Amino acid sequence: MAAETNIPFETPVRTGLVGAEVFALVVVLASLVAKAYVALSVGLDGDEAYYALWSAYLSPGYLDHPPAVALMTALGRLIGGDTLLGVRLLPLLAGIAVLAALYRTGRLLVPGRSAAALAVAWYCISLQGAVNFVATPDAPSTLFWTLSLWAAAEAVARSRPNWWLAVGLLAGAGLASKYTNAWFGIGLVLFLIGTADGRRQFGRWQLWAGGLLALLVFAPVLWWNYQHDWRSFLFQGARVVSFEEAFGRLVSEFVISQAAAMGPVLLLCALLAMGGFFLGYGRRAGARLALPVLTTLPLLAYFLVHALHARVEVNWLQPVAPVLALLGAAFVCLLPARPFGRWIVAVGSALQLVFGLALIGFAYVQAVYHPLDLGYADRTRMLRGWDKLAAEIRQLAEETGAQVIWTEGNYRLTGELFFYGRAAGDSRPVRDIAPHPRYDFLPPEARYPTSSPALLVESVRSPAAAEALPPRAEFSNTRLVTVLKRDEGAGRGEEYYAVLAVSGATGALPRAD
Repeated sequence: MAAETNIPFETPVRTGLVGAEVFALVVVLASLVAKAYVALSVGLDGDEAYYALWSAYLSPGYLDHPPAVALMTALGRLIGGDTLLGVRLLPLLAGIAVLAALYRTGRLLVPGRSAAALAVAWYCISLQGAVNFVATPDAPSTLFWTLSLWAAAEAVARSRPNWWLAVGLLAGAGLASKYTNAWFGIGLVLFLIGTADGRRQFGRWQLWAGGLLALLVFAPVLWWNYQHDWRSFLFQGARVVSFEEAFGRLVSEFVISQAAAMGPVLLLCALLAMGGFFLGYGRRAGARLALPVLTTLPLLAYFLVHALHARVEVNWLQPVAPVLALLGAAFVCLLPARPFGRWIVAVGSALQLVFGLALIGFAYVQAVYHPLDLGYADRTRMLRGWDKLAAEIRQLAEETGAQVIWTEGNYRLTGELFFYGRAAGDSRPVRDIAPHPRYDFLPPEARYPTSSPALLVESVRSPAAAEALPPRAEFSNTRLVTVLKRDEGAGRGEEYYAVLAVSGATGALPRAD
């Protein structure tokens, strides 16, 4: 009961909710409205469009990632059609499920109700939580990581071993979402071996059955990799040994970028919670932080090591962002009330709110209205201009009678032209002419259509460079039609595409095996 009184807004209000829950509810509703507006207002990122192409050709595996994002996008497109809503519908719904699971996990593991509510609010007002509507593998990866943690908390905190079966199913789905989720399994083993609560689970058959279920769910991905010479594992594994900068030079970038994405208050409190756990404070306060700490720690440790030799992209830690929010909220809510505990909760929440709103507001406004010319530093520029570019290319295809639209070595462009073509009702195939294994999911008979005439769209540095392009060996006839510029907003960037009319496929046109 002492933990209840340590929180300045723990007193129930008329609604039956405590003050922290009212705060969280307001934050959640506001963030959902803002997120939905942005999701339906900005164009697809090239990666999202590429995964939309995957969703039209479902497969047990793909070169870049496991198939969950393709399944999620296919279901969204089935419900919402070839629209922004169709592509982003399931990630939006997954974000709501993450919040529910995060709240329930907090209630199970931390005394009182404030920590769970505060975790939800803090996650919503972090940049990681604000962009989880984007249709990439991070959406299902975050969903199943959070759900797996929740199911494990039910099994341990409530002594209900049947929940280990759910852990297996959900963790397996997480592995089928992104290979990053393997770190959850490693952390779970660490919890099972390293804690008394964990060791008690070994005598329960449901734990072992859950492990088997995880393997069964992931088995199609394993089988696909076996059939394709372990190609996807090797493709992702290459990052482990890559060297991009001198040893240690990227660590500061890693820390700063994650502090910005999570919010410096949240990240600091989460790290302090981990430190407090190993010092025994969390256990003395009645919290059961071993599960979230130990399932998160291996991933954090790996990416810290990775940052010593290569860049860690901001989104790579998105799957553990909800858990970090829970740990940060637990830290402030478990502080002693005197002398400063109550004030730290209020001030920490205020700082997280101010920082989060400022950063999220800037990102949302820049994405939708792009008032500032930030050049190539503006990541939101990749969301703009694709619909207009695709429409111009479709018009040229109609004028030239093109039956196929080719690209070369640009999966983002291929995806964007595919998506906006389908959105406009154009069934004309869009294919990358480069023989890259990332397109092995396409049926062999559809990989390299020989229909003529066709258009070939190539990225060029300038209109002058387009004039100097040599004839294409894959076709007997090549003619430059025009050069198009993707409109990223007035005065922003210069991204040019040469549009070539080609016909007469030759023996140089690749053939699918």
